[in-house]
Amino acid sequence: MTRDLIGQQYYTRGRQGIFRTNEGYDTVARSPGLDHSFIKKSLHPFCVYDAPRELQEREADRSEYPEALVSFRAETGELVIGRSVYAGADFTGQRNTFFSHNYVIPAHRRDEFCQNPRKIFGIADFAQSHHEEQGKELPALEDIPFQREGITDKRQALARLGVSEQTFKQLLYAVMVSLSAKKKVFVTLNGEIGEAAASAKTLMEILYGCLPYEMRRHVGFLTHSSEPQSKKHIHITFVQKGSIRPGNSHIDKEFLFDFPNQRFWNAELQEGEHEYLNFAWEYLHEPRILAEFFQFAEEVLEGDGGALGLRLATYYELCSLYMIEKGRMNVYERNRAAIWQVLLNYLENSGLTNKKRLSELLAALFREEKQAVAARVLPTTELARLIIQSGGVVEGRGRQSELVLYLMDVLLKGRILKEQSYVDEVYKHLAARPKLFSLVMNTALRHEQFAAPLFEEYLKKRLELALRIEDVLKEIDYWAEHVPEALRHAFFQKATREKLLAQFRGSGQKIDAALQIHRFFEQWSKSDAYAEETLDELDRSLLKYANLETLSREEFAEIVLLLEDKPQTFARGLDLESRETYDLLMNLAAIEQAGDLSSPEEFFRSFDQQDRNKLQRLLRKLLGQKLDQKSYPKIWLAFYEAESLGIQQTSFDQMIAFVGERGGEEAVLPFIRWTLSERSFFEGKFLAPAYRSALKRYFLEDNGSRLRKKEWRKQWYALRNAEFRKILDEVRYETSNGLVRLFRRHTGIMVLSTVLIVAGCSVGGFMLFASKQANPAVDQNGNPLPGNDSTVPGTGVSEPGSEQPGDSTEPPVRIYGPFLPGTHPLPGDEAESGGAGTSTDGVDASGSNGGQSGDSGKDGNNGSNGNNGSNGKDGKDGKDGNTGNNGNTGNGNSSGGSTPGAGTPADKT
Repeated sequence: MTRDLIGQQYYTRGRQGIFRTNEGYDTVARSPGLDHSFIKKSLHPFCVYDAPRELQEREADRSEYPEALVSFRAETGELVIGRSVYAGADFTGQRNTFFSHNYVIPAHRRDEFCQNPRKIFGIADFAQSHHEEQGKELPALEDIPFQREGITDKRQALARLGVSEQTFKQLLYAVMVSLSAKKKVFVTLNGEIGEAAASAKTLMEILYGCLPYEMRRHVGFLTHSSEPQSKKHIHITFVQKGSIRPGNSHIDKEFLFDFPNQRFWNAELQEGEHEYLNFAWEYLHEPRILAEFFQFAEEVLEGDGGALGLRLATYYELCSLYMIEKGRMNVYERNRAAIWQVLLNYLENSGLTNKKRLSELLAALFREEKQAVAARVLPTTELARLIIQSGGVVEGRGRQSELVLYLMDVLLKGRILKEQSYVDEVYKHLAARPKLFSLVMNTALRHEQFAAPLFEEYLKKRLELALRIEDVLKEIDYWAEHVPEALRHAFFQKATREKLLAQFRGSGQKIDAALQIHRFFEQWSKSDAYAEETLDELDRSLLKYANLETLSREEFAEIVLLLEDKPQTFARGLDLESRETYDLLMNLAAIEQAGDLSSPEEFFRSFDQQDRNKLQRLLRKLLGQKLDQKSYPKIWLAFYEAESLGIQQTSFDQMIAFVGERGGEEAVLPFIRWTLSERSFFEGKFLAPAYRSALKRYFLEDNGSRLRKKEWRKQWYALRNAEFRKILDEVRYETSNGLVRLFRRHTGIMVLSTVLIVAGCSVGGFMLFASKQANPAVDQNGNPLPGNDSTVPGTGVSEPGSEQPGDSTEPPVRIYGPFLPGTHPLPGDEAESGGAGTSTDGVDASGSNGGQSGDSGKDGNNGSNGNNGSNGKDGKDGKDGNTGNNGNTGNGNSSGGSTPGAGTPADKT
């Protein structure tokens, strides 16, 4: 069988069949082109017949038995049309049997039958029996003969069957819903068994003729069954009277129509218009009009694939569109918005490929709306939304322009009629369609008479809703993206800039707000001139309202970053207060960025006292916690003071305390080392008195505790400055206990007293010893007492340690004069030319490594032991040494250098 031919199949009980060799029910004949698996899986399940028991019991004539007409779509797409009839006794004569004859129409020829119901319901060439001698092969057919004349008066036929208009609509509704809702329809009709089956065929033909083509391609029906049974591919089944019984749980959820008892379940129609059901009933006798609608639906649903074509709602919608297309405007007037929504749903469906008729219908409805607006009849807001939405499917520049002018007309008339809430709603829907919104606004901007009422007022409304800086920036970005022409409009620039600056002024975090706005415009290059001018205004406002007293180091860096690239014209546009702030920030920035700073006096030359104090406060705040070598000059600037007389001073105590607060002693040590290398802290060769005093006060804090710790004392004394070390010595002296201070203050007297006491004790001891030798102790008999003899018995040799004064052959020890005040050098107080060799008592003043000569007389005239200070005789400062006691305190200079000595002048005693 070729793919265009129609196959046949016979099924009954015989001695053997195609698939079995013994007697039983089987396919007994078939067309060669029918696949065996198709016959078994798709045809055999429908080769059934329920012979009425009532007829069998009374052995009725074969003609009284009902025919069972079946039609369904196979899973492989073929359309199957078959009939099963009662066949009487089989070949044995003992069993009653039935006979089924099925036609199989190829899928691509299915529409020939679906679109012409008579080719299904008018088939008269069904076989009723088959003899074995006729063979097992049936011819494939090019077509199936059918009776072309059908039901002449369908409404009258329905009336005979007891089907009213309402019931017919319910029944049609149930059949259409069953295709997508997976619910079955079971129907019982009036009349005897055979008559009811004939009536079922008539009713099914009428219903089938009211089904759209896509539903016909899928619907399956069976005109006779003894009981309601759910069967695959069958949607409507006609069953024997009395088989639909209440309370049957197997069918209670299905659509049930029991006409003999006038009971109908689950098929109530919902309230509202049922456009398609009304349309089908109205044109029941005009199959041409129905066919035109079905063809309209086919065109609209082209490319759908069946999903929409099996929905009842689809035909409700398409029926309304079809009737409007045919001039039934009353359908449109009932609910204009609903019609536009339906129309747009299909036009926006990308799966549909044939939208020509829908586009033409849309254009016709749009013309209707234009005429209404011309008569000052505004569309509802919902209809306006849908008309705006239609801009996405309107094709052609001409039709786009028409839509733009229409919307402008709606907005203007709404404004004239003072329907502000209506206008706002229309703008809201328009803004949701950026492409159309852009066209409307650009058109308005190009015509001055429309700019104010359509653009400016709408912009005001939008800006009123912008309550935060983020909202204003989003608004600017929206216009920049969709209506870039607006950014060149003077009103837009002024309105958005004022709104943005107002939000900025109300912001609690000015720096953060300014940075946010800057970042927005830096990545936004739609209009450089607008952005630049807006940022200049912002930065002027920032200088006016920013609180520099609370400025953090990070905020300072950020604000300088914003201002450092400004042109000179920016500063000229500032008011006096803002200009002072700007100059202050730029000076601070210069300090931050400078590698070498000029002297404070020179730097502050152009500052008055108030500006200098303000800058110093900010500078101290910006120095932060981490101090390093680069920050020392800034610390010096931050505490520098200059009196009107030109004498330079600083609040040195505050400066040192500031450094200590930031980093403790670890920070103060390197800072003071730095100051000792800077000329600004000296007057001539000596530390500035104020700074010297501040240093001394610093070390005197807490009773000189900084110098008590050995590791820190070493570090402080390691600083190479003699005067600084003197400060340390003074602090150590002033913070020591009373005895030490007394000893240090009267060193010569204390030494002399000590020597005299020791000498006196020695003399006294010697005299006592001598007296004992002269009068040795004896007992009462006059003999010397034991222990007085220091010799070793029997030897005449004295024991070690028993020598008496005067017995030694060594020369007596020479006792020199006492130490004089001032002869002890301070720790670390070396001469600048090298290490100092000292002579504390004139014993040996050779001082081969020494610095200058001491304060003793240059010739040692008054020093009793100055004769050994041979290397100090050329010291220039020695000439005044003759006033000191003994001249023993001078430091010798081994080289006889001419530089002034570092020795301490002798006490004037």
